[in-house]
Amino acid sequence: MTNYLSVCEKAARAAGVVLREKLGAVLPRHKSSPFDLVTEADIVAQSTIERILFDAFPEHQFVGEEGNITQTSSTKYSDFKWIVDPLDGTTNYVHKLPFFCTSIALAHGNEVICGVIYNPMTDELFHAEQGQGAFLNKKQIHVSECQSLGEALFSVGFPTIIERDSLEIQLLLRACPQCQAIRRTGSTALNLAYIAAGYFDAGWAFKCHAWDIAAGMILVNEAGGKITDNNKTTINLNEPITPFCAAANEKLHNLMMKNIIDIL
Repeated sequence: MTNYLSVCEKAARAAGVVLREKLGAVLPRHKSSPFDLVTEADIVAQSTIERILFDAFPEHQFVGEEGNITQTSSTKYSDFKWIVDPLDGTTNYVHKLPFFCTSIALAHGNEVICGVIYNPMTDELFHAEQGQGAFLNKKQIHVSECQSLGEALFSVGFPTIIERDSLEIQLLLRACPQCQAIRRTGSTALNLAYIAAGYFDAGWAFKCHAWDIAAGMILVNEAGGKITDNNKTTINLNEPITPFCAAANEKLHNLMMKNIIDIL
């Protein structure tokens, strides 16, 4: 385990302590819309992560969902950048539904070199390093071997606002008759971790920021899976938002793109 990954795990577990302590004790407030929530737990957890990462790597850049809290990274010129979502699944958290996580990844340029996703309620810590495989609580994991859409359990991730006639709904309606079942969980990062572990066979998500998917990307890749945008190309984490991403093992990914996602 490199120092990058060990510090990443330390930061994720420290954020998990914050999230457990504040569960049920914080009030949400709105960000961009009444459906887009943030709590004191998001802020304190990210502040905790920032302190740990900057103490270890003061020269690195930092991109977090809640902006930069403890210090600015605008003057930093390192090619290394931490990409952090302190609490993915805030709506679940507000409702005390124990399906949320902390997601932390380190990118060098546009390439993720390590990542951690941690669910503090189940103590599931997923980690991956480039070229070293993907692991859940130190046990190696692999994507599902499912080879058909009809036998596949899918996860989906939607944006906070969904229109009745949107592509998101059209795609869901198209997929339902072709899949064994579909789940909308409320956490894109955990969905990707669960695809890496083979719990979900495949999945997709709309309108993702880098902090939603960076750690999940390396987990899926290192677990033997494939994750792309709707054009089957590598996701560019330097873009402000990724309109669409899809993940699965290679054969199921190809079937999903050909039979379901080709309407995009």
